[in-house]
Amino acid sequence: MADSQKNCHELGAIELVEHFDRGSLGLRDYVEGMHSFCEASEPEVSAFAHYSPEVVNLQVERLESLKNSGAPLPRLYGVPVAVKDNIDTQDYPTELGYAGSRGRTPKVDALLVHKLREAGALIWAKSRTTELAYLHPASTTNPRAPGHTPGGSSSGSAAAVAAGMVPVAIGTQTNGSVIRPASFCGVYGFKPTRGLVFNGGVLNCSQSLDQVGVFARNVEDLAAVAEVIIGGHHLESGQLIFPMALRKVCVEEPPFQPKLMFAKSPIWDRVDGEAQDAFMALQEELADCMSDVALPSSVSNAFAWHKTVMESEMQVNLKPLVDAAGGQASAQTLDLLNRGSAILASDYLVATDRMRGTAAGFAEYFDHFDAIVTPSTLGAAPNGMATTGDPAMCTIWTFAGLPCISMPLLQTEAGLPLGVQLVGAAGSDARLLRTARWLAKRLT
Repeated sequence: MADSQKNCHELGAIELVEHFDRGSLGLRDYVEGMHSFCEASEPEVSAFAHYSPEVVNLQVERLESLKNSGAPLPRLYGVPVAVKDNIDTQDYPTELGYAGSRGRTPKVDALLVHKLREAGALIWAKSRTTELAYLHPASTTNPRAPGHTPGGSSSGSAAAVAAGMVPVAIGTQTNGSVIRPASFCGVYGFKPTRGLVFNGGVLNCSQSLDQVGVFARNVEDLAAVAEVIIGGHHLESGQLIFPMALRKVCVEEPPFQPKLMFAKSPIWDRVDGEAQDAFMALQEELADCMSDVALPSSVSNAFAWHKTVMESEMQVNLKPLVDAAGGQASAQTLDLLNRGSAILASDYLVATDRMRGTAAGFAEYFDHFDAIVTPSTLGAAPNGMATTGDPAMCTIWTFAGLPCISMPLLQTEAGLPLGVQLVGAAGSDARLLRTARWLAKRLT
């Protein structure tokens, strides 16, 4: 292997594009090195549901012809991106992590995939997800914590980035499916404000809650990829979502030292003792800029409301898929469908109505603080592969639709990653990314 290929898996997205632009690394050499690395890593990590060097190389040919034409390189030129297997792609199957959807081959890309291609990204592989993006675990392992769960449902996306198989990946979150695996696998995970990314072509689990997110190994790469997939569509309300200059704002120095609010959340007593100690040490380290503020007890209502909305909508949306497959599904999925069918319409309507006011209820905090700091998860990745872990530390923020970032800034004494979750104001995604980059620089 040539020297230029040896450490190809360590390059981030922005760093990689800069190499291509300068001519210090050739696209084909890089891709060949990445193929070798992925083929060596995949048997152990099992991050990819579908991966074909032939499919990737066809994309490389198109990108090379673009460069040879003398046109300016698009902003994600040559960047490999793994796309969760619940997001439609025309050149790879999209099987939803579900045996009943085996062989499903979409004819067109999801809009976000089309945008990634237009920006010059290589759709490298389809990353594994749990069954129907719910709880039944996939075969993916955790590269940062062998023997421990990688989380779910975006397990393959997080693990692929953690293992170096791709610099960035796309996932989705209905409760904690971006933030949790990012924390467990020791990578950065970003869930934008709800509605900023169009969900067309993405498995419809819960239309009120589903959100697309990004995994990477640094904040700037999160911003660069999220910037590509955000905007250019209308919400059901008719509101036009505009693109955002995330990367430009992200790399700026904050005009003032950011002010952070440490929120233990109403379920702090469920957080693992070692994780509690780590966050107490973090609070001491950031004493000059972080204040401990208790959330009102009323936010606990979000847990029940979220469960009502999620299970009602997932029952309606997923039951036809399961029925078409003759009822074939895991016990977790079948239990979900049974619970969802028993929810009263009145309870569902109350819960969806509460969604509209929950984000507004947090707005006052962001008049005083740049971000809320809280654990990404209840602790490090649980031992064993039978569960994907508990998403409870994400539920309130997912229900509110607020932007969140998990940052791999802490770890247990045994070296297991512990994510620090930053929550921002609705629509202030660029400000949140800038604050996250500032915090990462300060602590690392």
